[in-house]
Amino acid sequence: MIKNIVIYLLLLISAFVFNIFYFGWFSWFLLVLTIAIPLVSLIVSLPFMICSAVNGVLVFTHDSIKVGDDFYVGVTGKKGRAVFCPRVKIKLNVKNGFCSQSEKLKIIYSGTLKKPFYTKCNRFSKHCDCVNITAKYAKIYDMTGIFFIPIKLDCNINCDVMPKTKKPSVLPDSSKISIVGYKPKNGGFSDYYELRQYQSGDSLKNIHWKLSSKYDDLIVREPSTPIYRQFYVRLLFNQNADINDDILARFMYVCNYLNKNGKPCLVFNNGREISSIANPTQQKEFIKALYRNQPYNTCFADTAPSLVYAIGESGEEVSGV
Repeated sequence: MIKNIVIYLLLLISAFVFNIFYFGWFSWFLLVLTIAIPLVSLIVSLPFMICSAVNGVLVFTHDSIKVGDDFYVGVTGKKGRAVFCPRVKIKLNVKNGFCSQSEKLKIIYSGTLKKPFYTKCNRFSKHCDCVNITAKYAKIYDMTGIFFIPIKLDCNINCDVMPKTKKPSVLPDSSKISIVGYKPKNGGFSDYYELRQYQSGDSLKNIHWKLSSKYDDLIVREPSTPIYRQFYVRLLFNQNADINDDILARFMYVCNYLNKNGKPCLVFNNGREISSIANPTQQKEFIKALYRNQPYNTCFADTAPSLVYAIGESGEEVSGV
């Protein structure tokens, strides 16, 4: 570490100046001792440094937490091995893509990693986001912190900081949501089907054998997906992370409200793309996809005419499209 090197150089200069002005056996002894300290430290620490570098260390964190909860980054030996580190310094890059923030995290530890060593970093759970942690570098130092061995640290981990629920001032009218029809679904695997006659190229897996035997003709089940109409949710985010946290908190409440009433929450994601959310698991997966700017569970939807329930900084508003 630069700080340790500067301190050692100051001590060495002080010992040398002392030897000039106070010439004697003690001054010589002090100068030799000062020169020998880093060399002795290196000789004693080198076996442990090599062992630590060979065994390696592992950085980990939570998979998912609620916004405002305690956030920890842990360091442990690979495969649960106890690693003695005279001094290990790890520097990590921490990126919050959703709220456009990034910073560095420094972890310094000395001792035996029999159990994981945790660093508390609550600033990373202050806002809703996907916290991405990657390694910048990792070094094993001797006891004086002057000499080091760089070690390879494979670290690319994510922690999703999920919003808490907050009741909005205006709740949507779930009776406005309806299914107006169905459209064919690519790839099959649907709870809804449209029956039609067999056509060349249709998969035999989709043949409805019971109806086919009844009508003496091949009947095919064509997977379909519902077309929802009349009610959609739009999230009006801005550059303020605190406001976005509040919008997501109200959105989570609206999702729970609609799902408890047996209605899917249809929400605009990435422009005009619409995602369907029907249960708490899909809520979490949608939030994770939103953090990463990815589509999730998209569905067919006719948005004209329709009502849009917008959640923004100043509150909630229903408007027509």
